[in-house]
Amino acid sequence: MFLVFSKEKISTYLVSILTVTLLFCFVANIQTKNENTVETSSNTQKLLPIYKVKTEEKKVALTMNCAWNADDIDKILDVLKQNNVRITFFMVGDWIDKYPEAVKKISDAGQEIRKP
Repeated sequence: MFLVFSKEKISTYLVSILTVTLLFCFVANIQTKNENTVETSSNTQKLLPIYKVKTEEKKVALTMNCAWNADDIDKILDVLKQNNVRITFFMVGDWIDKYPEAVKKISDAGQEIRKP
């Protein structure tokens, strides 16, 4: 089997490789520039959640999203209390309105509550 390269083929390959390289550089530049924000369709910038923080300490942040039901809240709070663990509960507005007694239990247990 023989490979035949014409000037046309070589120039096509070079243009393709150059285009892909430039695209990678462009995307890498955008990602490093806007590390903590993302531009939305309305040309506004929205803050992104923090996924990691550089630190020498060995720590982890635990979160729980409250959006469906409150059936297991008592069990969850018991396990957290037994293990002396504090977490952040993120609650949507409908859930707060639907389960105010669960919100009070979580608050009384000393857990952090956030509403997105």
